[in-house]
Amino acid sequence: MAALRASWEADHGPGSVIGLAPSAAASEVLSDELGIDTENTAKWLTEWRKVPELAARRDRLVARLARDAQPLSVAAAELRGQLEQARRAVEERRLHPGQLVIVDEASLAGTFALDELVSAVRDAGAKVLLVGDWAQLSAVEAGGAFSLLVSDRGDLAPELCDVRRFRAEWERTASVELRLGRESAIDSYEAHGRVSGGQREEMLDHLYRAWRSDTDAGERSLMIASDSATVAELNRRAKSDRVAAGAVAGEGLAIADGQVAGVGDYVVTRANNRLLVTGRRWVKNGDRFVVTATNDDGSMAVRRSTGKGEVVLPADYVANHVELAYATTAHRAQGRTVDTAHAMVSPTTTREVLYVAATRGRESNWLYVDTHYDPDPATSHDGMSEPCSARDVLTGVLANEGADVSAHEAMRRAQHQAEDFTALAGEYQTLARVAQAERWDALLESCGLDSEQLGQVRASEAHGPLLAALRDAEARGLEVEGAFPKLVAARPLVDAEDPAAVLHGRVDRWVAAAGSKRQAATNLIAGLIPQASGVTDPDMAGALDERDQAMERRAADLADAAVDSGRVWVRRLSTPPQEPGAREAWMRAVSTVAAYRDRWGIGTDHRPLGAESAVRTIEAIGHRKRAQAAVERALSLAREAKGKIAEEHEPITVEPAREVGVEL
Repeated sequence: MAALRASWEADHGPGSVIGLAPSAAASEVLSDELGIDTENTAKWLTEWRKVPELAARRDRLVARLARDAQPLSVAAAELRGQLEQARRAVEERRLHPGQLVIVDEASLAGTFALDELVSAVRDAGAKVLLVGDWAQLSAVEAGGAFSLLVSDRGDLAPELCDVRRFRAEWERTASVELRLGRESAIDSYEAHGRVSGGQREEMLDHLYRAWRSDTDAGERSLMIASDSATVAELNRRAKSDRVAAGAVAGEGLAIADGQVAGVGDYVVTRANNRLLVTGRRWVKNGDRFVVTATNDDGSMAVRRSTGKGEVVLPADYVANHVELAYATTAHRAQGRTVDTAHAMVSPTTTREVLYVAATRGRESNWLYVDTHYDPDPATSHDGMSEPCSARDVLTGVLANEGADVSAHEAMRRAQHQAEDFTALAGEYQTLARVAQAERWDALLESCGLDSEQLGQVRASEAHGPLLAALRDAEARGLEVEGAFPKLVAARPLVDAEDPAAVLHGRVDRWVAAAGSKRQAATNLIAGLIPQASGVTDPDMAGALDERDQAMERRAADLADAAVDSGRVWVRRLSTPPQEPGAREAWMRAVSTVAAYRDRWGIGTDHRPLGAESAVRTIEAIGHRKRAQAAVERALSLAREAKGKIAEEHEPITVEPAREVGVEL
C-alpha cells in the first residue's frame, strides 16, 4: 500500500491518494499502511453528499459579494471569510481528476455504497481500487459485489500469492486450500494435531484451557466463536477466573453484553464516537481497552490494550457499547492478527467464518469441533444428536458458503442449479421409479419376499439404489426377471436388518460375476446413471429423455471446461490423444469423471475422484466404481496414443551388411 501511494503520487502529486474502508477500525489500519489520514466509507459518502449543498452556498456567497457596494467594509470582509470556508469545505469533499481512491477490506463493503462511490469516482475522472479478500466475510447489508468483480475478471484481477502471516510453512499452504474450500486443508490441520472433536461442553473446556495456557505464557491469544452466545459464555469464564486469580476486581459496572466489567478487565468498544479521544485517535467500533477505573456515576476509565492512550467513557456509552474482549465472533476478529487463536466450530459454521477463524494466529490456529450438535436441545429426546466425526463436520462447513452474493451471481447460481447434475440425476431417478413402478412392484411381489420383508424393502433408503442396480443389470444385457427371484432365495433374509441393502449387495455381486461374460453397461447416462427401459407412457418417456440429454450435455460441458482451463484433476488423466476417435473416447471418459465430481460435490479437490472417505452411500459407491473405470480408460487411451506416437517417431535401424569372406 505504501509503495502504491508513493508510485501514484509521483505521477499525480501529493494528496492524490484517498484511503477508505468499510469500518473505522479497518480505516485506521489502512492509515498506518498508507501513511495518510483515511476515513470509513459511510462517513466519507455522508460528507461527499454535502458537496451540492455546500457548492450552492458558495455560489450564493459569491453572488452576495459581487452585489456588495462597499468591498472594503466589515460586512464584505466577513462574506469573504465565509466564502473561503465554503470553498475549502467543497474542495475537501469533492473528488478531482487523477485521484486514486483505495477501498480496503472491500468484501465488507455494501453493494449500494460501492455503487455510489464508483459513480462519484467515475464522474470526477478519478480511479477506484478495491482491495481485500473475496473469500472472507461479506457485508452486513446487501453485498457480494467485490467477489462478483473478482470472479468476472478472472486472471485480470491481480492477487498476492505469498502467504506471510504464519510461521509454519504447512499452514501457509493449508490456509490457501481452506480459503478455496478444498478438503485437503482438513488433512493438513488433522495431520498436525490442530483439530479436536467431541461434545460442545467438552470442546469449550479444551478451548478455554488452551487459551488460558497461552495467555499465561505471555502469548497474545484469542478465542473465536461463530455466535454471540458462545462468545458470552467464554467471556464469563475468563472473567470469573481472572477475578479468582486477583487480576480483575470483582466489583464493577454493568456493560452491554450483560456482564460486569471491573478494573483489570479487557473490554472492546462497539460504537464509533469521535468526541472520545485518546491522543491522536478516537474511540472506534472494535477498539480494545483495559479498564483502569470504574466510577460511581457509571463512567469508566480505560487505557488502550497497546498501552498508549487513555479516555473516560461516559455512563451511557459504557452501558450500551462496551463488552468483554476475551472472546470474539469471527466477524469482529477479521483483520486482527494474534500469536495463537482457538476457534469453536459447529455444523452451522460457514466456510467464510471458518476461514477467518482459522487464520488469525501467527504461530498456531486450533479448531474445536462440536460433533454432537443439537439444533434444539430443549426438544431432543436424549440431549444430543447422532454424533459424527470432526472431519465430517469440517467437510460440511467447507460446503456451507455463507457470504452474500450479488443479484447477478444469484441468477447465475440459479441457472447453474437448474442444470446441476445432482438435481437432474435426482429428477431422473424419481421419474424412473414412477415410470417403472408397476414393473418393479410386480417383480418384488413375485420374487419370494413375505409381506413384512416387502414392507421393509419399500421403506428402506436402499430401495431406490436397489432399483437402480436392477436397471444397471438390465443395461448390461442381464435377464433380471428370471435371476432376481433366485437371488432372493439364495439365502434366508430372516435376520437381515435391511433386506433392501442385502438384496442390493447380491445384485451387485451377480452383476460383477457376470461381467466377464456380459457386455459393460452401454445404457448409462454420462457413464453413471442406468437408463430406464421399457417405459410405455409417452409423457414419462419424454420427461426422462429430456433429463437424459441434459445430463449428457452437462457432463460434456464440464469436461470441456476442465480441459480448456487445465484443471489439475484433468491433467492427472494425462494429455488427450490427437487421433480423433481416441480423443473422443478419452473425452467421454473425462465427462464421466466430471459428472461424478459434479454429482458428489468434489469441488476443488485436485484428485480426480476426491477423497474416498467422502463416499458413504450405496449410490455413491456404485458411481465411484464407474468413475474409477472411466479414469482407467482415460489413462489407457492416453498411454496407447503415446505408444503409437513413439512407434511412428522411432528411428529406423538397419543392420550393418555382413562381410562375405572368401576362403582361398
